[in-house]
Amino acid sequence: MVQVVLKGVKLSLNGDLILKGVNLTIRKGEFFGIVGQNGSGKTSLLRAIAKYYPKDGLIYLDGRELDEISLRELAKIVGVVPQEFELSVRFKTEEFVALGRIPHIRFFESKRDLEVVERVTSYLNCPKGKLVCNLSGGEKQRVLIAKALAQEPKLLLLDEPTSHLDLKHQIEIIKILREFARKGLTVIATFHDLNLALNFCDRIAVMKEGKILKACTPDEMDANVLRFAFNVDLEIAEVNGWRVVIPKV
Repeated sequence: MVQVVLKGVKLSLNGDLILKGVNLTIRKGEFFGIVGQNGSGKTSLLRAIAKYYPKDGLIYLDGRELDEISLRELAKIVGVVPQEFELSVRFKTEEFVALGRIPHIRFFESKRDLEVVERVTSYLNCPKGKLVCNLSGGEKQRVLIAKALAQEPKLLLLDEPTSHLDLKHQIEIIKILREFARKGLTVIATFHDLNLALNFCDRIAVMKEGKILKACTPDEMDANVLRFAFNVDLEIAEVNGWRVVIPKV
């Protein structure tokens, strides 16, 4: 598990300021959600934490500044599941998931590497022995998450982890991620589905135009903040124990 602290993080892409001084703390073993409109900076924030882009400001992983951590070492700490993917490789499921072990492998696959691959593919109910390029969108999403977990990271970053899944599999994946967080893995995920974030995340950050409007527990979430962030008139209600965002049409 790892604590993530961002202090005054700014990020510019092609001359546009995408992140505008983000200050945020994600606790160890927390399932942390990030919500906001398209273009609010959610994905860019994940990529800044993953060291994909140079940034201004400071990002600390357990007290170590990100720029002080080599990419090889970072690969043992941080697992990343992107939103957009094109898995056209002719690898079988287990072979693709085994790529997540690369940061740990020196010369050849060990018995432990194979055990890790077997464990995560079984845990996520990934189809085994199939070519990745022939899998459905939902199956590919599971395999991507399995590959990231095969790294045995301390921090898992997911960009829209349920975007290619039906409702049943969305809930299954979210429950699995929450369970990993309960076991000590720090999980940060972006969401389009506010209801999933409100019902499964420990805390949620609301973003708008590259800034954090509010970071709080689901119980503390203010409908006014969501109205401003999404420019939609809405209410937060409770239905059968579930928090539900209801737009006013």
